[in-house]
Amino acid sequence: MAPPIHSGKRRLAGWRGGPPGLIVEVSGRDDTDQAKGNYMICFRCASPNPDVARFCHRCGAILIPDANRNDYYAAQPAESVRALAVVSTLMPHVTQHRSHLYRLGLGIALVAALIAAGFGILPVALVCAGIALPGMLLLYFYDHEVWVDEPGKVIAVCVVLAAAIGVGIGFLDLAFTPLRLGLGFTTLNGAQNNLPSTGTLLAQCILLPAAATIALLIAPLIITARPKFGHALDALTLSALAGVAFALAESIVIQHGAFSHLTARSTNAASDAFIALTLGFAKPVIYAAATALAVMRLRRKSGNFPLGLLEAFLLIAVYDTSVATLTTFGQRGLVFIFLIAIVVACIGLLLVRDEAHQALLMEAEEAAKVEHDVGGYGGLCANCQMPLLEGSAFCLACGTAVKAMPKQHQRAIAAEGGAQPDHSDGVSSGSGISA
Repeated sequence: MAPPIHSGKRRLAGWRGGPPGLIVEVSGRDDTDQAKGNYMICFRCASPNPDVARFCHRCGAILIPDANRNDYYAAQPAESVRALAVVSTLMPHVTQHRSHLYRLGLGIALVAALIAAGFGILPVALVCAGIALPGMLLLYFYDHEVWVDEPGKVIAVCVVLAAAIGVGIGFLDLAFTPLRLGLGFTTLNGAQNNLPSTGTLLAQCILLPAAATIALLIAPLIITARPKFGHALDALTLSALAGVAFALAESIVIQHGAFSHLTARSTNAASDAFIALTLGFAKPVIYAAATALAVMRLRRKSGNFPLGLLEAFLLIAVYDTSVATLTTFGQRGLVFIFLIAIVVACIGLLLVRDEAHQALLMEAEEAAKVEHDVGGYGGLCANCQMPLLEGSAFCLACGTAVKAMPKQHQRAIAAEGGAQPDHSDGVSSGSGISA
């Protein structure tokens, strides 16, 4: 089990400037041979840190004995890198004090979808589930100013363009499989249990996933080509928004049969619930994770884009294969499709979290190679409200990456003389926290 974020209290030693009387809560430990006066030297980047620091303020290395950095996700240290969390993964700038609001919003929309499914109103269930993640992402972009000063361009590219491409891929899907009106919609009654032909399976399991993978990258690659959106976390969030918009538009085209029945139907309520949650929630998460993996690896200076592209294709291909092979099995098939979609979505989220975590640590470690003495007061951490050292890449108390803090907070830190704001440079140019 990971050590708690705070245990015991000690005043911040060796502090120059900043509000008086601030206390940093840290786990007690004896000084080591590396300690120099009121400072200790980071074992990874050799940067000096106050002797009460839990994390190196420059490279983010954990300074707690016998602790593992993977137990503290760089964007949200209260969670492990291996935690299955949609909000902190796809919305990394959300602080732990506000993340519950986004989880609540997602929960309300999904409960509404289940209620609509219970009454047999599949279109309403699909809409409630389908707008949950896109709605929370747009609120997140607004609330944390992720789109900086260009909301119009972000929405035009990541929502409108991505959705238009999704519509095109949806019609391409129908062209390859003209009798497939959507996940389970034509097979709820009287399923034949017959697998599609070999040619149809080839199209649905390989060709269409490959086309969708390439198409998914168009919108986020356009917007992240701009320097102000070149950071790894920008690539993540913009890709997630484009991915969910694409998935929703594609599902509307493929599932168009559901929207021709606007009144309560006589189908099974559980089947409607599985359809709504699969198409409206699990599929968008899969597409968001797949897009983010590929784009983040491309935009990272040391990223492995071919591996990211392969991972994205496999996530989409596994999901599409389950739909192609199990839809004909009626209600039992719907259950298995939903379970497979949830597993694939979880794998995608874990891969994205690991990629984001490593990107933040490697970026900071690269910037820490520039010699830098412990500076004065550099603002407050958005997550734990503890003071930051000037030029910090991480909070030395809770381990939150400065680049993962809200954009407006990053600008406030820069005004205090701390780290550079997130939109001043990008990972694609190899730049990081200013020294």
